Amino acid sequence: MKAPLFLMFVGLVYGASIDAYAKEGGTYPLVTDDAFCARVQQFIAGTDLAVENVLYGEGSYWTTFKKSKPLAQPLTTHQYAGYQLANGESADFPVSIACKMKTAERILTAQPASENFTIAEEDRACHDWQAQMLDDVYQVLAERGEAIAVPRERIAADDEESVSIGPFWLRPEIYQVAYSEGDNLKLRIKGLHVEYRRFMPVPDSFMGTHYCTMIAPEYLVKLVQGEVEAPALQE
Repeated sequence: MKAPLFLMFVGLVYGASIDAYAKEGGTYPLVTDDAFCARVQQFIAGTDLAVENVLYGEGSYWTTFKKSKPLAQPLTTHQYAGYQLANGESADFPVSIACKMKTAERILTAQPASENFTIAEEDRACHDWQAQMLDDVYQVLAERGEAIAVPRERIAADDEESVSIGPFWLRPEIYQVAYSEGDNLKLRIKGLHVEYRRFMPVPDSFMGTHYCTMIAPEYLVKLVQGEVEAPALQE
């Protein structure tokens, strides 16, 4: 069964700058709102279940966020926004987002048999979400009549970097999510997908997890509008 789409975003205030919109409590797809990873969870697992999304502040990556674990019941995700560019400089807008989520299979097994909900037979990949976010960003910018410096056809995605264990997903904290290659903008994304029924010596809390590290909407919008430029790929 193909996973249904449950993404929604609210109408924007036309004529307002993106930065002003963010400060006024704007939402997806132009802003990393408080429900960002909850929305990604619904997309990844193709579910309409409510999601509790736990937020982590700057400086918590190697402390509380590192130790956090998503839950299948009640369905709970964890969200960390990074504010550092690939060169280590700090930005005043989110650059990357790390989401800790559960797989569709694990969510299904954790729900009461009497519960009426939708769930996909298998997960979408992190890069599927990135493609959806790109489409949503361009759609809203066009609706707002905003200038677009980088046409959609000049943006390409690298193959998803898949890792097998948590430490490989966590490192490095400053993960380069975008880089320039000639006239094109390339996006990078890292994923960790641990199946629920998997014969591996890992703790139960890691089974049935799906983690994604990706570009933040604010950084993507600034790149698309030419407000900032992505550096070359850092080795």
